[in-house]
Amino acid sequence: MRGRPGLSHPLAAFLAASALLHFAYPLTLRGQLWEMLYVLLYPAVVFLGVRVVRDEGHRLVPVAVLSVVFLAAGFWAALHPAVPTARLGLFCAVVLFQGYLILKLLVFVFTYRRRHRGETGPQLIMAAVCAYLLLGGVFAALFGIVEALWPGSFEDSLSSGTAVDWQDLTYLSFVTLVTLGYGDLVPVTPWARSLATAEAVAGTLFLTTVIARIVGAYVTVTQGPGTEPGTGRP
Repeated sequence: MRGRPGLSHPLAAFLAASALLHFAYPLTLRGQLWEMLYVLLYPAVVFLGVRVVRDEGHRLVPVAVLSVVFLAAGFWAALHPAVPTARLGLFCAVVLFQGYLILKLLVFVFTYRRRHRGETGPQLIMAAVCAYLLLGGVFAALFGIVEALWPGSFEDSLSSGTAVDWQDLTYLSFVTLVTLGYGDLVPVTPWARSLATAEAVAGTLFLTTVIARIVGAYVTVTQGPGTEPGTGRP
């Protein structure tokens, strides 16, 4: 990740776009135009994310090409929501793109100390928050893949017999990620339940390991090099 420790404007823009992507999905319920506009957020998040985590000298041309492919799949899914193949392709693209960004962000979080010795800042926390939001998005897309391949894998107890759409699965993903569990939308097939369990475990492990990493980074900076752990004395 480029730039000095501190508030990184590209990272701040990435965090804002990620939050908008994962929490503004009710806008898509207003009609097809809103859904198409929402699709534009995905390549924006990918572009901003890769711009933040890419190494010096790496070009963005491959990402631009992938974004075009992603846009084509997104608009196809928005224009033809009843076509299962369109939705399946979009979900697969979300998993690949956001999974790549999560990996790069976690690499940054766990190697930050080596890149910026003696310094730390908001970038470390912001990168971890971005990765956590993207994790919820990845599992929402995985839920979508399961539902596309095996319809009826999820059930809305408040609207029995109705199809579960991707907006509902996004809601379910973040409720599961934080282990809240309202119980209104539930997985009913073995693979869907297994995936929901995996997300709950992944969310818990993410918080424990990444928070420990951030705390360790700040403690190390406070103590300084050559100090005795836990005392701050040489």
